[in-house]
Amino acid sequence: MRPPGRHHPNISRPAHKRSHMPNGTVPFNFKKYFENDAYIYYGYVGPIITFFVIIMNVLLIATIIKGKFRTSTHAVMVAIAITDILTGIIPVPFNVRFFGVDHVVNFLSIDWCYIFEICQIILPRVFHLISLNLTVALSVERFFVVSFPLKVKQFCTMRNGTLFSIAVIIISVCAQIDTFLDVSYEPVEIISRDRKFTLTGCRRLIKTRSNEEFIVRMFILRFIPCILLIIFTILLLRKSSDIQKWRKQSTVSSNAAASLERMDFAVSLIASIACVTEIVTASLLLNEHFSSEYRITTENALLSGIIYVVYMTVSPINLAILCFLSERFRQSFIGLILFCRR
Repeated sequence: MRPPGRHHPNISRPAHKRSHMPNGTVPFNFKKYFENDAYIYYGYVGPIITFFVIIMNVLLIATIIKGKFRTSTHAVMVAIAITDILTGIIPVPFNVRFFGVDHVVNFLSIDWCYIFEICQIILPRVFHLISLNLTVALSVERFFVVSFPLKVKQFCTMRNGTLFSIAVIIISVCAQIDTFLDVSYEPVEIISRDRKFTLTGCRRLIKTRSNEEFIVRMFILRFIPCILLIIFTILLLRKSSDIQKWRKQSTVSSNAAASLERMDFAVSLIASIACVTEIVTASLLLNEHFSSEYRITTENALLSGIIYVVYMTVSPINLAILCFLSERFRQSFIGLILFCRR
């Protein structure tokens, strides 16, 4: 059921008057989001899931800090948790106000158009792809750990893991810098049908890209990281299996060797889930692009809302995997919860 649309306070107009541009072009508005109930995912479902995502990722970070986990693996996991939090929380204030509370259907001022584009589309996409690349970095880092066990204490430190994560973040941002230039807005005058007054709205201008250029860009930003995840996950599992005998001989107890093996499997599982999720969602977005071509259509708005919810749902899986597979992490997590309850 479509909620009653409300007018934006900055551009209110009589409900029975329908504004239009002289050339018939419709200025940017949120009508598409309310035609197929996409607003439900943005205004209600997404913010609720994001709330739990923030809690889960904060608990993950707090457990790593309180449990004194000081390896490069945990440093990369903290970076992933932070980017997942930012991916979810940045669009929440905008979504709650415009889709959850006010149900704004009508035209926006140009300032709000840019806020929408940055908070709703650009930054969540940028931080999501940073999270994906950090997951690749996590697989690469863990493969290095099992491949060069004698150099782990020297190179795989919290400091080096933090520097590695920062380098991945910088590279990811640089690779997506043109995302900020894909769309722009220009103010337009909207003349009422009876021509008694005018309003100022905005028109969404999309940078023209060929389908080939879009496919190449999708392949570089989304599918190549997935391919790398598949490669390094397979290599990690193989190497982890090969090194187990050496670990049992070189570690103090068999429990320590088993703990290292479980951490290898945990990283492999995190990478596999991220890879499958990204391949499915990227394929759907690629297919949708050929019909929408960067325009916000009814189908595109609904698909983007569902994918946003899927990303947020999968995000906190890292905490569950670590609690399930790592006894030390699980004990630290339980200790943190008991400490918070005091």
